[in-house]
Formats: sequence, C-alpha cells, structure tokens
Amino acid sequence: MQELPGWETRMYLIEYAPGVAAPPHHHPAAGVGYVVNGSFESTFEGGKTTEVREGQSFRDLPNVPHVMFKNTSATKPLKFVISYVVRKGAPVLVVP
Repeated sequence: MQELPGWETRMYLIEYAPGVAAPPHHHPAAGVGYVVNGSFESTFEGGKTTEVREGQSFRDLPNVPHVMFKNTSATKPLKFVISYVVRKGAPVLVVP
C-alpha cells in the first residue's frame, strides 16, 4: 500500500437512535459507507431524497450541503460504517 504523506484514512461505526436526525452539515471529503442495521433518508442540496437500507452502500458528497439525514424508523436504531480519506487533523463533518 502506498503511503500518502499528510493524509489518513478514518473509518467510523455510527449509531442513530430511532427517529434521530442530524443537523444540516457538510462533508469536506467524500465518504463511502455501508448500512449494517436499519435505514436512513438523506438529501444533499439540489438533489433528491434517497433511502438507504440495511445491506446497501452509499456515499457522502464532498462540499455539498447535507440538508437532511435521519433514521427512518421510530422503533429501530440505525447502524452504519463510513470511511473518509482526509488530511491529518481535518474534519470529516462541519456543522455551520
């Protein structure tokens, strides 16, 4: 594997309680994810709302406002993994 000086790969396991939504935000880097349990709805500014379900992969768009992200279930938690390649110390999520 080739080293990228000044860059790092980060992988997160994220859980959202039933019905929980994220505040509007954006991602300075592209992300690639996979839903382990549950499902979510997501809308990037200027785009359509999409639903991503258990067993499906998805991506976070870089530098596009993420205007809606929420667990679609009122009773089941959402669990997903997501990975970003970013400059060391850089954020992967910015809430204005």
